[in-house]
Amino acid sequence: MKKLSILLSFCAIAGLVNPIEAAFNQDEYYYLDEIALRTGADKGSSYHNYTEVYSQYFAPLKQEPIKFLEIGIYKGASVKMWEEYFKNADLHFMDITFQAVEYFSNRSQYHLCDQASPDQLQRFIQSTDGNFDIILDDGGHTMDQQITSFMTLFPHVKSGGMYIIEDLHTSYWSSYGGGGTNSTINFLKQLIDDVNYVGQRTTRASHLNLPPSVLSELNIYREKIKSIHFYDSIAIIMKR
Repeated sequence: MKKLSILLSFCAIAGLVNPIEAAFNQDEYYYLDEIALRTGADKGSSYHNYTEVYSQYFAPLKQEPIKFLEIGIYKGASVKMWEEYFKNADLHFMDITFQAVEYFSNRSQYHLCDQASPDQLQRFIQSTDGNFDIILDDGGHTMDQQITSFMTLFPHVKSGGMYIIEDLHTSYWSSYGGGGTNSTINFLKQLIDDVNYVGQRTTRASHLNLPPSVLSELNIYREKIKSIHFYDSIAIIMKR
């Protein structure tokens, strides 16, 4: 800790970037946040400020022809936001109803689907061929919805892609089914054991040249989750 303090002090004196915050690009944050504020999406600094996190993860992808899914449309503000930010993306948006939608887009694809239904989610995958670079769950926020959607859709995230769950504060609210051992937060805590499974079984943090005995014990989470990043009310699960 003393060496770290000396390093940070040196960086401050020399006018260098704090190495811990080197990944944060203020211009990228302002760019994405301005879009969120202008389109009325609650992901911006006027409310959740998720743009502070997303600007770090999404900046390298904003011009790429990625395949993107967001669960939860509501009035459509996020549709506007992501259409402007991901200019070359194949954009998909899902909700259980379109009754509240005020913005219907000719560019994006809208899907009626109950995110708590594995059967409906599988039919959605069949109709879109899956293979998403980013899946973002901003749907109903109940424990059953979040966990069912993740378990069903994570296999259909590309290698190197990410699955994001927003508004995890509902894990602490009984009105959403949270507050107990079956919360989404507790589900994600259990996945931390899967991230570390190979290391604890082999004594080395490498997925290369695993013995058959360990390979036979791998489920999709032990094999495919590279990392889990937690922020206030957000979890980002990176796929190996």
